[in-house]
Amino acid sequence: MIDVSAIVGSLITQAPLVVVVVLVLYYKLDRKIDKVHSELNQKIDGVKAELSGQINELMREVRSLGSGFYNYQNTLIDFLAAKGLVTAAENVLLRGTLRASIPYAMSKYYTEEVRRRLQALLDKELEEYTWEDAAELENIAKLMYKEYIATGREDLLDYYPKLMMYAAIVRGLLRRRELEKKQQSTAL
Repeated sequence: MIDVSAIVGSLITQAPLVVVVVLVLYYKLDRKIDKVHSELNQKIDGVKAELSGQINELMREVRSLGSGFYNYQNTLIDFLAAKGLVTAAENVLLRGTLRASIPYAMSKYYTEEVRRRLQALLDKELEEYTWEDAAELENIAKLMYKEYIATGREDLLDYYPKLMMYAAIVRGLLRRRELEKKQQSTAL
């Protein structure tokens, strides 16, 4: 027959050894788990940094493409207006559309003061525009774009290219006015 008291006695005498073995295993496993966790966090941080850099580069490229497109469009419109292919009536129509749909002002870039200045510029007659006015229209459009970037307001993103187009038309008509003056003065 099995002597239960001998087995229990043997287990009791070996209990401290078992506890020591369990503690050593726990300590070693805990250190290995911490090491693996640390290495994994470092790898994740590296991947995050790499992805963040790639996303920032992609954003710069997209903005560059957008800027190039708008510059091309504005130059073309300026050129066409200077050649007389954009009429004063088309300018008045676009100005009226812009005047009727001026976005509300909200925060730090597109303020109420900027909105009032835009209204005043859009209220001007075509013959009253100056080069400074054309530059100011462009600057207001850029402030709207900054506001869109900061707030995500889609109405500003929709308005921005129209205002840039209008500024390009104004520049083209100003250029045409100057060319006509030069032609008149050389004809005399």
